[in-house]
Amino acid sequence: MGSRGANFCMLKALLLWVLLAATFLDPLQAQVNPSARISQLMRQNRLDDAEKQLWAVLTREPEQAWALRTLGTIRLRQNRYPEAEALFQKTLTLNARDLEACRGLGEVYVAQNQLGKAIAGYSSCVTIAPADVASNTALAKLYEQTGEYAQSLEVAHHIPAASRPPQLLPILASDYFGTKDPDKIGPLIAAVLRYKTTNLPVVLEFDAILVRNGYVADAEHLLEAAKPIKPSAEYLRAKSRVREAQGRRGEARALLAQALKLQPDSFDLLFDSARVAAQDSQWDDTVKFLRHADEVRPDRPEVLLKLALALLKTRRRVAAVAVAHKLVAVQPDNLDNEYVLASALLSTDLFEEADPIARKLVEAQPNDANVHLLLGSVQFNRGDIEGARQSFERCLELDPNKMVDARYYLGQIAERQGDVGAARDQLEKVVAANPDHAAGQAELGMLQLRMGDVQQARASLEKAIKLRPEVSQSHYQLGLVYGRLGLNEQAGAQMAIYEKLRQGEDDLRRREAGLPKADAAYPQSHP
Repeated sequence: MGSRGANFCMLKALLLWVLLAATFLDPLQAQVNPSARISQLMRQNRLDDAEKQLWAVLTREPEQAWALRTLGTIRLRQNRYPEAEALFQKTLTLNARDLEACRGLGEVYVAQNQLGKAIAGYSSCVTIAPADVASNTALAKLYEQTGEYAQSLEVAHHIPAASRPPQLLPILASDYFGTKDPDKIGPLIAAVLRYKTTNLPVVLEFDAILVRNGYVADAEHLLEAAKPIKPSAEYLRAKSRVREAQGRRGEARALLAQALKLQPDSFDLLFDSARVAAQDSQWDDTVKFLRHADEVRPDRPEVLLKLALALLKTRRRVAAVAVAHKLVAVQPDNLDNEYVLASALLSTDLFEEADPIARKLVEAQPNDANVHLLLGSVQFNRGDIEGARQSFERCLELDPNKMVDARYYLGQIAERQGDVGAARDQLEKVVAANPDHAAGQAELGMLQLRMGDVQQARASLEKAIKLRPEVSQSHYQLGLVYGRLGLNEQAGAQMAIYEKLRQGEDDLRRREAGLPKADAAYPQSHP
């Protein structure tokens, strides 16, 4: 055999030995260097296997810092935030300069939207490693999210231009808009275009900032430049934002529907779809999207708040109360949530429950006209007419131009006290300030009818029905007006609509109370 053949045989033998050695030494290597094997399992997302090996290490060495930190990372990826926080804190007590543990702690706080703690956490990371790109980028992002744009810019500039990651470009754009320095946006657009084929998420985030700050044409041009061959759900969502900003909401809805077909459980797409539907007063669709969003990410305050309001709009009042209670439980220290709950209780005639919440709000915000209006509404419906009058008058003192609802209630109070002239005066001021105030038009029409001004009553009630055709009483009163005018056919038509709406209202009340639907022939009593 020649030297060439001998060398080939030796090479084969050597390769065989290497393979055998790797097979027999792998368990030994795992014992000698378990962190390498665990890191490999983490990269493969085999978290359970990684955790088993970590516990083997921690059983022998309970204060092994790298093992505690790695277990913290597993808990973070499992969304078990309190455990992750405790593990990262423990690691830092063992090694105060453990940068990975410090970053992990910051991630825990970001995941829980505890932005103040996250800023403190990442600030500690920057103290440990002033040039660390990841920590400075995260800290700049946090300052940008909290509106501290100058501070965000200062942190961002700690990163040398050559080392800046593309994720920093949207942050810088938001900072320059926030610090009123839009002249620097142009060069950033040029910079972000370099990533149009390699980092579409950064381009889309940058695009959203342009839209948010009114640079809609630039946003559209950027999207066109970065348009992929097959648009993703994220790209379609970005395009829908541009169309929405252009006032082309029909196109925005169509784009969102197209995106939802690609990602039907996308929280962001569902939330955007709900917002666009609400802008067009499509409240049933709004409820549908928000309920789905709540299933995807349960108990998000921004979803529960909008869902409670949308349920009130669709007259699903019992459901609105339930959602509002959940909202207050999730975010108990937010007075706006208490206001929504009290409003929902008021709409459901639960005046006794709404009363202490409304009084609490007035005590906490004595110069807020809205809370005085809320308390006055509760007092009025509980029969505390004098208390209601004082609340409504205080509301008008605080906001004489906008609070037409206070005048509306003051008109009703005057009518109850027998002062029809004062009642009419208040209601005329209501509709003069806001001709689209449906309840004001309806109440004024009823007063005008009582005072014999039949033609004026007709005009007011027809306007009220045009604004809110679902209110049964307006149809009933207009039927009386038509009867007085000898318009018997129109009067009969209005009374038929009234009976149908009253039946629907009764069915709704029975359904909310858990009672069976009433018979269609159920007699209706006129007021």
